[in-house]
Amino acid sequence: MEAAALTKEILLVEDNKVMLLMMSQMLSSRGYKVVTAKHGIDALSQLKSHPDIQLVLSDWMMPELTGIELCYQLKSPEYDRYIFFVLLSGRDDKESIVEGINAGANDFVAKDTNINELDARLKAGFRTLELHNQLVAKNIELDRAYATIKQDLESASDLIQRMLPNQTSFKGVEINYTHIPSAQIGGDMLGCMQLDEEHIAVYLFDVAGHGVASALMSFSIQQSISSNSGTASNVKRKKDTDPFYSLIEPNEVISHLNQSYISQDQNNLYFTMVYAVLNTKSGLLSYAFAGHPPIIWLKKSEHCSEFIEQDSFVAGMFDFAEYKTEQIKLKPGDRVFLYSDGITEAEDQQKNQYSEVRLKQLVLEQSDKPRDQQTDSIVQAVSTWAGITQFDDDISLLALEWQGE
Repeated sequence: MEAAALTKEILLVEDNKVMLLMMSQMLSSRGYKVVTAKHGIDALSQLKSHPDIQLVLSDWMMPELTGIELCYQLKSPEYDRYIFFVLLSGRDDKESIVEGINAGANDFVAKDTNINELDARLKAGFRTLELHNQLVAKNIELDRAYATIKQDLESASDLIQRMLPNQTSFKGVEINYTHIPSAQIGGDMLGCMQLDEEHIAVYLFDVAGHGVASALMSFSIQQSISSNSGTASNVKRKKDTDPFYSLIEPNEVISHLNQSYISQDQNNLYFTMVYAVLNTKSGLLSYAFAGHPPIIWLKKSEHCSEFIEQDSFVAGMFDFAEYKTEQIKLKPGDRVFLYSDGITEAEDQQKNQYSEVRLKQLVLEQSDKPRDQQTDSIVQAVSTWAGITQFDDDISLLALEWQGE
């Protein structure tokens, strides 16, 4: 949308008929279209009848409504359009100029000013109006664009929320999670899926940065992982003999994602990740990391918590990166916690970070919480510690409890 071209139309307000006629003719000779009013009340009426007029040249001393009073009304926030107001007066003293400018007048011209000077000032006023109208038009365009972007982001946010796990209860396994993006859409994602009758996969990854680019990459990674059947699967490998598939080891899953996003990413984005597969009969948990914070293992029978971690490269950055699969054996009632660094890097008012050590201790302290409340309770405790209601980074926390065969 472009600003409409300005016509050289002026409202001349003057109570002296002779002066009104003389100035009207003088301005008309310079190419201006002149509409006249005999006082301030008449000027308001004329402006209502001529919605395109944006420049007013008004006398100071008039009956009904003075030039100063008219200026105050036209410059009030309630008035329906922007007016460039030039105050015309027989007085040319500094006090009068200051009073006029304080009333909101854009310029001050003495009545005996030479027509060439008056013409130059009016042209300057129209240039100012042109710039103002162009700015207003661009702001309208920006508002429309922002509204469109906001609507698109809301749709994207809804889509990402629908990608979070719906099923959290499996045979012998209960999963609970909390996911809070720091912006409308974030780069964190978590998930769980049943690979077969005896295996459940859980994962959590964190794409660097925030905003649309990170969210799009997060969406793509999620789609790559959640496709667990057919030839395109990243978590199962087809076989020619019964059961006609084998599960791909966690390190191979991450390695494949690493290679895929090195070649696809044009924005130098990378991500950290943990991917784990639980044998629901034996409690054997196989896992691999890609530069991700350690898993917290809450051991119910021993009433303690410990870190499960690996030294590893982030994914999507180095083509030489190698990843490894390791295992732990859970006991019935044990829980494992996967989380993003938005939790452990949350800061209090003194810029102290919450830290992984504090989180491990908090998991232990809240071990008696019902499992369907524990992740929300942990996130709320960190928020209270930091003294914040909104985290600076995306927050993701997933808890898996193995209940035994």
